[in-house]
Amino acid sequence: MLTLFASLALAQSPLQVVVTPLPLPEGGRAIAWAQTVEVGGLSVAVGSTATGSKVSWQPGTKGSLCSPAVAVPLGSTVRLRTRAKGSTTLGDVTALHLHLAGAGGEHHVARRRFDIGAFGWEPVEVTATLPAGTESAYACLEVQMVKPDSAGSLELEPVVLESIHAESRTSRLPIRRILLLSIETIRWDHVSGNGYARNTTPNLDQLMREGVSLDQHYAPAPYTHPSLASLITGQAPVALGFVDNIPSIGRSFPTAAELLSQAGYVTAAFNVQYVLSNRYGLNRGFHYYRNHPNDTSASVLNQELIPFLTEHVDDNLFLWAHYFDPHGPYRPPASYRAAFAGDPLWNADAMLVERGEASEGAPAVPKYIFENGKTERRHYVAGYDGDIAFTDAELGRLMAYVRASNRDDTLVVVTGDHGESMTDHDRYFCHGSLYDHDLHVPMVVWGPGLVTAGGRVAVPTSHVDVLPTLLDYAGVGGLPGFAGVNLRAALSGGAAPAREWVSSVVGRAERLKYALHAPGGLKVFTDAQGAFLVAFDVAKDPGERVELADRKSGRALSKRFAAWLRSQKPKKVKRQTLDEEDAQRLRALGYLE
Repeated sequence: MLTLFASLALAQSPLQVVVTPLPLPEGGRAIAWAQTVEVGGLSVAVGSTATGSKVSWQPGTKGSLCSPAVAVPLGSTVRLRTRAKGSTTLGDVTALHLHLAGAGGEHHVARRRFDIGAFGWEPVEVTATLPAGTESAYACLEVQMVKPDSAGSLELEPVVLESIHAESRTSRLPIRRILLLSIETIRWDHVSGNGYARNTTPNLDQLMREGVSLDQHYAPAPYTHPSLASLITGQAPVALGFVDNIPSIGRSFPTAAELLSQAGYVTAAFNVQYVLSNRYGLNRGFHYYRNHPNDTSASVLNQELIPFLTEHVDDNLFLWAHYFDPHGPYRPPASYRAAFAGDPLWNADAMLVERGEASEGAPAVPKYIFENGKTERRHYVAGYDGDIAFTDAELGRLMAYVRASNRDDTLVVVTGDHGESMTDHDRYFCHGSLYDHDLHVPMVVWGPGLVTAGGRVAVPTSHVDVLPTLLDYAGVGGLPGFAGVNLRAALSGGAAPAREWVSSVVGRAERLKYALHAPGGLKVFTDAQGAFLVAFDVAKDPGERVELADRKSGRALSKRFAAWLRSQKPKKVKRQTLDEEDAQRLRALGYLE
């Protein structure tokens, strides 16, 4: 059905994509590339396709093959394309890199990681929208064997570099612009419009008054990568094959960018998060894809977003932006931290905390968040709230532009990837649990004339519901195969589709655990097979402190969930090897020791 939709949509699409080849010497064959080897050795030969290259390496190799640089058009998107085939090795990793450089040196590196092993020919794509001043690009195959006894080989078809420019102006689609805005690490109950005692989110509160708030919205996993992968595919993490931040997203399911580009939209993503980079496969379907380092502020992201929106103001546009600031370490601009020092919440909090060596999940401040000499809990909470308030101010800046330029219909969706503990359940300033402080996130939908102003939806919803809803607004309703449901009726004042639960998952392989949120406040934890563990009434006990003594309803729900799980035949959760860069970047985010 999805394939049929793609062919029909492309035949009628107003989308115009200009692809300009950027020729590499030797037709893009790695056999002509320059070698740099730190350890071990690489050899390059003609591959089985005759026009391609076969790269082999000795045990423990760390090295690279890099093409010559080619000139690129200013302001364009550069895409690297090839196909790869792997041979048996001892479970290690490598990557294809697209390097972008200018007069001042290297500006940006986009990477596509993949496990090395025995696999058939697979397409590989790396996409990067050029930072200002970028003048050239080159491709590298990096071999970085983590295990000293790992050796193997990889075949590559000729690498293609090309620049991309997309327009969608010849025909009006049902909605001109769709903006999907996700915010890192934002708890539902730290939003002032949801009753929080601090004025953290005046701009989001205004969107809630003008649009619809889905008040029982839950992330499908308490980590960024699986949560946002579900957001843009409409699939549960276990269906995608992973529940943590490490594996790459496969090609089994189409993304929002792929489907909306087929419907005629220019698609763009501007995000700040390492696990949203090309390396993890979330670039599929985007004509423009810009990934920033984790320390990039919301103000810097907006400095790119707003000019991009101006450039594409006449296009049918789907844009996804991910703001990072509320993620630890909490370091808002000084004025935003100072705004909450000495207020009633500050004065009422006398709790002291200490640094711990664990990255997350312990009753101590994670070492990557701890600030020397800062042992007051209120210091970290105020910093977290300051980061939320700063991000909200930048949301207001973006929305001021959207309102001023809203000549046509615009739909805006604002949500979070997951929450954050604030010492709740003895988990200090981290995420990764199935408690609501890690799962319950804001979800606000704004669109004059498209949604009911001031609406509050009080049934459980999930990220998997977003894509089917967006497709309906885009004029492509009713596609099968999504884990979520279409919420458009609920956003227009009607009833949400009835269902028994929305689920979230955390864990590793066979040690998965699920949380089920049911209408009315019943919340049930289950094991990997769906067997009952514990239940809470989050309507009466939002802190999840008192287990329900009457387990009858919880056991009944878990039994129905277990039967559903068996019918789904979810993919085996992937386990992947980390290279040195993966480990370093994930450690900086607090995801590794």
